[in-house]
Amino acid sequence: MILDNSSKSILPMAASNGIGVDCPDNAPFKEGTNHSNNVSSQMPAQIKKGVNNKRSVSPVTDNEPKAKKRRKTGAVQTSQTPLAILNELRPGLVYKIVSSDGPPHSPNFLASVEVDGIVFSGSANAKKQAKQRAAEAALRTFRPSLLAPVTNTGEIDFTKDSNSTLEMTPSVANIVHTPKRAKTEMLVSKVMNGEVNPVMALNEIIPGLKFECLYENSQKSINPFVFGVRVDNQLYQGSGSSKKNAKNAAARAVLLQKFANLCNPILITPPPYCQTFPSTGSFTLQPIAANKISELVLEHYRDMMTAQVDYARRKVLAGIVMTRNADCTDGVVVSMGTGTKCVGGDHISVKGAVLNDSHAEIISRRGLVKFFYHQLLLHSNPATAAQSIFAVSNEGKGFQLKPDIRFHLYISTSPCGDARIFSPHDVENTHEDVDRHPNRQSRGQLRTKIESGEGTIPVKSADLIQTWDGVMQGERLLTMSCSDKIAKWNVVGLQGSLLSHFIEPVYLHSIVVGSLFHQTHLRRALYGRIENTLIGLPPPFRLNKIMMNTTSSPEARQTGKAPNHSVNWIKDDLNAVEVINAVTGKCINGSVSRLSKQMFFTNFFELLKRKIPSKSGISLQTAPDVYLDAKEAAQFYKDAKICMISAFKKAGLGIWMKKPVEQDQFIFNSAI
Repeated sequence: MILDNSSKSILPMAASNGIGVDCPDNAPFKEGTNHSNNVSSQMPAQIKKGVNNKRSVSPVTDNEPKAKKRRKTGAVQTSQTPLAILNELRPGLVYKIVSSDGPPHSPNFLASVEVDGIVFSGSANAKKQAKQRAAEAALRTFRPSLLAPVTNTGEIDFTKDSNSTLEMTPSVANIVHTPKRAKTEMLVSKVMNGEVNPVMALNEIIPGLKFECLYENSQKSINPFVFGVRVDNQLYQGSGSSKKNAKNAAARAVLLQKFANLCNPILITPPPYCQTFPSTGSFTLQPIAANKISELVLEHYRDMMTAQVDYARRKVLAGIVMTRNADCTDGVVVSMGTGTKCVGGDHISVKGAVLNDSHAEIISRRGLVKFFYHQLLLHSNPATAAQSIFAVSNEGKGFQLKPDIRFHLYISTSPCGDARIFSPHDVENTHEDVDRHPNRQSRGQLRTKIESGEGTIPVKSADLIQTWDGVMQGERLLTMSCSDKIAKWNVVGLQGSLLSHFIEPVYLHSIVVGSLFHQTHLRRALYGRIENTLIGLPPPFRLNKIMMNTTSSPEARQTGKAPNHSVNWIKDDLNAVEVINAVTGKCINGSVSRLSKQMFFTNFFELLKRKIPSKSGISLQTAPDVYLDAKEAAQFYKDAKICMISAFKKAGLGIWMKKPVEQDQFIFNSAI
């Protein structure tokens, strides 16, 4: 709208009386109406005179965008931002920054705008984005049809801290309508990202709460203190290694279980591109179930290591819990492992006699594979077949997991690689659409561990092929990161190539992370980075979009040098605890581990000897006696793995590193 200088003094008076600049008082929104003509018809002659003669800046607000040329139809273009759309419908609206808090590196701004006497609010880490959310909240109330639906373009930029297709849902803007709810959302979000003390945040939301010590046992080595706090006649509990940690855990339990569903919809509602799980309708494991899984693993480890005090010290603990019901109250720990090291290049074996990777989550998965062998052997006897977790497949060939069985992976900290490297101090940007993370260009990149050490490096900075003679001459042996390996399990399954001869793919139902949990990075690392490039998977393989959550009692950071040993435990195995020298890849007494390739190959032939029916038709007479050949014979598994590797390559995320082929060319030894 073009005004001359004589009209400027009239506009503020009109705005102060609640009259919109483009329409009379209390006039409703009307799509397709040229409101500027309506206003012009009501203006005095002296104002009308200047409408088409001069151009000036609107004095109502300095954050209002310049007026754009309207099409004759007067229709609002949905390609515009919510703020631009709202300003075209109601010019002259005043956006206010109601409050700003948070640390300097991660501020939070609350913006508001009043439309027809109703105040709409929005919060974000940038003032401009907060105003956009306030405008979006207003539009979703009055004119939701004008907002473009959230769609997945198929292009995901992993270098950004947030992607609208990944993190925003249509319901996000409706969450924040009042400053109190906006503040609660902000506090819960910061607690989940480890930026705010849980007790302090809870006291700001609900002042006057009283925490009480419910249990104390100095004899316990893990989480000896239990604190509780009562909210709305419900008791929330938390345990910890100190009273302070236990109190924080109790407060975190309240925030996660009572407020997360109201204030952090990202944790409750799947993003638009994500398929939901039929059993729960959600991709997020409920906090109560996550807590139960972590408690089972931690308590089992404490009990298991009572007789192994010398090896109880660890940095990372992982365990796999098997459940049959949704709330995980019937959970049973089936495998467990500790460790943070990989074998040294001078210890790799041509006989499959060493463990290449002794990281906790890798050890726990290998323990699960051993458990699968035990369960398949139950089918060698009709009297015990019903006790197995596997049932004959619908096609009558091989076996499949019984439908009520689920497996959950607990890790005391985020898996190394892409899921962890951006998590410890990662915060949202203080400037919209600007990512200042120094390593942003390597987000989603495949990464490798380094022998006998900790940490990972991008795979592009390493040689693409590892050779036996190169490693023998001193090249550092590289192993794919845990983030990458879990992503692999979410495509090819947990069972591995040898067991694929007998059973259909088995996938994790959920993952629970004890510390350094970052929803966006974990989701990207475990399946998001290849979902747009993974094609051609042979059935029944699929991309498993795993459920995830953190715990109410985050594990404290383990300082100091990581031990060189790794511990593993497997349900139903007569040898309770096995301790591995992670540098040599063998047991501390020099014997071959039960989790080694050599032992798995022996278990494989044991199934054939017991005449356990296979899916692939392989038998004792036709089975290759070379380990590599037996793996290659599982054709569908091989094809699925090729698709997975190709998906990473198509996404520009690097080449999957393989160990020297010589280590898989050993022959089955019937004497073992």
